[in-house]
Amino acid sequence: MENENQSANQPKKKKSDSQGRSGLNDYLKYAGMGFQMLAIIGIFAWVGIRLDERSSRETPLFTAILSLLGVIIGIYTALKDFIRPNDDS
Repeated sequence: MENENQSANQPKKKKSDSQGRSGLNDYLKYAGMGFQMLAIIGIFAWVGIRLDERSSRETPLFTAILSLLGVIIGIYTALKDFIRPNDDS
């Protein structure tokens, strides 16, 4: 009788484990997307700052343009990854 209860409980445990792993995988996926966006924007802004230092302009034109471009590319990359069909199922 005890073996029957254990075997009946095992599938439930595996199901909760898979749900926990799925939640963790989703969390890691979205956290990775956030870090990827941050890196893209940061690199573009850094390049813009360096170009503005070399050009000796009063207004940080390159920083503004490249930062905005980094935001656009970061959002595009995140949306592309977000909309991609799930290969796990």
